[in-house]
Amino acid sequence: MSRDTTQATGSEAVSAETTSPEDDLLSQFFSLEENLNACMTVSLKELEDRFTPYPALRPVWQPLKAFLRKRGKRVRPMLFLLSYRLFDQDSEIPPMAAFRAAAALEIFHAFALVHDDIIDASHSRRGEPTLHIRLASDAQVSSKNGENLALVLGDILFGFAMERFLDPGFDSGRASRAMRFFLKVAQDTGLGQAVEIAHLEESLGSVSEEEILRTYFLKTTRYTVESPLILGAILAGANHNTEKTLCNFANPLGLAFQIENDLHEVSQLAAGDSDLAYDLHAGVKTLFLKKLHTRLDAKGKAEMELLLREGAALELAAMVKSPVAAEVSNALRNEVSDYFKEARAVLRRSNLSKTQREGLLGFAEFISMNSHHSEAEESRFEASA
Repeated sequence: MSRDTTQATGSEAVSAETTSPEDDLLSQFFSLEENLNACMTVSLKELEDRFTPYPALRPVWQPLKAFLRKRGKRVRPMLFLLSYRLFDQDSEIPPMAAFRAAAALEIFHAFALVHDDIIDASHSRRGEPTLHIRLASDAQVSSKNGENLALVLGDILFGFAMERFLDPGFDSGRASRAMRFFLKVAQDTGLGQAVEIAHLEESLGSVSEEEILRTYFLKTTRYTVESPLILGAILAGANHNTEKTLCNFANPLGLAFQIENDLHEVSQLAAGDSDLAYDLHAGVKTLFLKKLHTRLDAKGKAEMELLLREGAALELAAMVKSPVAAEVSNALRNEVSDYFKEARAVLRRSNLSKTQREGLLGFAEFISMNSHHSEAEESRFEASA
């Protein structure tokens, strides 16, 4: 990738069409993916070595290994690597320490999924049994101990991932800064999850749009978009002003990402595939549901609240096919478009170099392509491999 380090003025136009073939995002993705795969393999071997001294854990390791080897979209590690590459002024290819940190992000995500699946009482993940279900079966333990083991294994994954940010291949000051930032993100993600669970006990009418958007910020914007972008930039040596720009850029992208996912779940439920619409039939308070609820009359509101409490997927499917629901979906699609425009405007006003701004536009496209983030589906990148 060519390095354009000149500072561009806010009045300059940024266009994806100016990106050279060498800088095409898809090409970058595949050029980085091979090293990421290798680091994931090494990381799993290092993790296995931690289990080896304990014979009682041998039946446990195989289900955990199978769970970790089942690939997801890897949105976060790829955003991290692309960010590192964009802001590293020393080399064209990120160092191996960066690939190890990217693998750590994927392992951290596995920790989050393990705990989420227990909270959601999910039986499948990415087309296969969830870890606690697999443990109960393969390790021949009770259902309760399958959940207990999965919780503890998730905690082990958390610690293993965090340790990777102290890699000696990173500048110690940058590594410390990155660690502090990511630990704050981990706390925010947990807070967002806690708020979402607490809202399950409340009626949709009592939860405001502002509260829902705040949860989106904590669970999606901070964790999925802002965190990998800023971690990559910090470890590559970016300054605090760049961090602020990336925060302002990530916020609308994260909201767009989550809203598009909400709309995707609506389409899955309307098509009769409720397994891919967990949030809707579990009663999670989404922006789509809130806006639909606001437009209904008193009778419609009461019916909707009842269906959400009972998890009545078929009846909810009929409701989300209504003309009113279609109006809400169209309005939210317009909001998504506005959020992407807002992100581009942040770049136009920034003092980032032309190459960096064009690269971030590529990130926005990456987010758009992966916005339907049901773990049961493949990303477009994976499907094209």
